Amino acid sequence: MLKASTVQVRRILLIQLGASIVLPAVVLVIDPVLAWSALSGGMIATLANAYLGWKIFSRQQEAKPEQILAKFYGAEVGKIILTVMLFVAAIVMIKPLNIVALMGMYFLNTMIPWLASLFVDDDNQNWRA
Repeated sequence: MLKASTVQVRRILLIQLGASIVLPAVVLVIDPVLAWSALSGGMIATLANAYLGWKIFSRQQEAKPEQILAKFYGAEVGKIILTVMLFVAAIVMIKPLNIVALMGMYFLNTMIPWLASLFVDDDNQNWRA
């Protein structure tokens, strides 16, 4: 189960990374500020999710349910702290910044795991046609 889960996490992170790069590249034609802001928002979501996946799946060992739950909670708290720090850094350091593009791409990238679940067959871990 854990091996399949790590494959899913990697797959979703690659999709998020691709969306974080491709969509801002398309928006670059319209406005560089929008593109830079969207890239920042997408990378914040991708980096935070990569951190979460790394913390949860880095040590694959048998553990009690309480330990697994504590690991998930700790990883989620770390993800939230990292996300807040990255948002503060982006808002302080990136000038000019379009906050709508930043937050829009962040939320879009946050929705990718849910959207990917619509296309993955849970029984055999293959993409649905």
